[in-house]
Amino acid sequence: MPHIDNKRSAPRRIAQILLILPALLLGTAHAAESVESGLAQSGLAGTSLSQASTDTASVLSPESAAVFSSSPQEEEVPPWDWGFRFRLRETYIVDPFDLDRDHFDDWQFFRFRSQLWGAYTPNEWWKAHAMMTNETRVWLKPEDGPAGDGFEWGEVIFESLYLEGKTLNYTPYGFKIGRQNLFYGDGFVCWDGSPLDGSRTAYFNAALFKADWGRRSLDVHFISDPQTDKYLPVINDRDRPLIEWDETGAGLYYIDRSFDGRRLEAYYFYKNENDPDDVVPESNIHTIGARANGKAWESFDFGLEMATQIGDRGDASRIAWGLELYGTYKFPRETLPLDFGIGGFGLSGDDPTTEDYEGWNPVYSRWPKWSELYIYTLVHERGVAYWENIGSGWLNLAWTTHPRVQIDWKFYWMWAFEPPPDPEKEIFGDGKFRGNLSTVKLKWNWTEYLSGHFLWEALMPGDYYAESSNYSHFLRFEAYFKY
Repeated sequence: MPHIDNKRSAPRRIAQILLILPALLLGTAHAAESVESGLAQSGLAGTSLSQASTDTASVLSPESAAVFSSSPQEEEVPPWDWGFRFRLRETYIVDPFDLDRDHFDDWQFFRFRSQLWGAYTPNEWWKAHAMMTNETRVWLKPEDGPAGDGFEWGEVIFESLYLEGKTLNYTPYGFKIGRQNLFYGDGFVCWDGSPLDGSRTAYFNAALFKADWGRRSLDVHFISDPQTDKYLPVINDRDRPLIEWDETGAGLYYIDRSFDGRRLEAYYFYKNENDPDDVVPESNIHTIGARANGKAWESFDFGLEMATQIGDRGDASRIAWGLELYGTYKFPRETLPLDFGIGGFGLSGDDPTTEDYEGWNPVYSRWPKWSELYIYTLVHERGVAYWENIGSGWLNLAWTTHPRVQIDWKFYWMWAFEPPPDPEKEIFGDGKFRGNLSTVKLKWNWTEYLSGHFLWEALMPGDYYAESSNYSHFLRFEAYFKY
């Protein structure tokens, strides 16, 4: 692959894509709107191009028309709202890092996370929202914790603080500016903006601009996530790292729901990773991808996502790929309350024999998407929850034993496409089979306020790891209250 001076050309490419892609997507959306509008004018409003157009026809139904009648108005909703959430977790992890019983790196601890939020919504267009979060840990093993503090009184932070304007003045356009969550798809490329603080938070410091045409929407976002929280006040500031480097980025995300029971998505993400300490080479990553999911037929759901990456990592040009595919068959609930799933995913690794860098960058998806346990074993490669150089096939059974109780089991076969980044580390072997991973999760939802789960994961290492490697286990109990 010829060398590309990505550092010089990246801003120009970003500008071109941000200017051209919205125009193409807007043209597609308005063309489809015109076709459906023509159907409505021809008296075919009830004959929809999709399920979404059926929703449009329902606007003219008698039930909807009643809104404009002389019937009494609905009770006015107060503009102020608030809520509280509390999560208790006990976690026990056996040999998650080096898979070696001799080094004894077991962890056992409690996590107490509390969240208090408030919102002001004066009308249907405007909303201001803030949420404060604290998470405190109590360590049982080791007694004084990894950092020498058995009782970690955590920081009190702003997990969200934003101003939102929706469909302003009855137009399709809106925005959300400030600290907020950005979740797209099932988290393959965008889910967590602060991977090093675990599940305490997942926020982004972002400006989001949205155009929503009902069945189709387009998001344009700009992100700035520093290595530590420096944009908003922190109580009991412990200078806790959120990422290993500073991240800035921008992107486009288009969603089309006009297909009966299915949706299509297309996206572009640009991200810059800049380590102030120069330990990790600076990276510029351009990710272009597409996703489709929904019903293949009445009892079978599917999902497919593919993406490619170009850019650079230090002086090396980047070319990488990522793929996810799955399907779930739902048995008739009256006869067998069981779901059977099968799927797989692949994320490219770096080939050490070339000058280019072929390893997949997780973008904003460094979270336990596939495993709570294996994110710690990945520390010896690129970092915690850094999904790269991994392929897997999996089977899944989900049994709904009670309307409020479900048992979910998954089994993964995992392998690597390339050797590890540092094959001389004692943890690694000379093969490419990462091993087998089994997860069992018992979930319950007793009331609208109280829920929880019990999770057990077990890793059986393959020849990607040293012959002396032992099984690793992860156990967790959670109780969750929300009001």
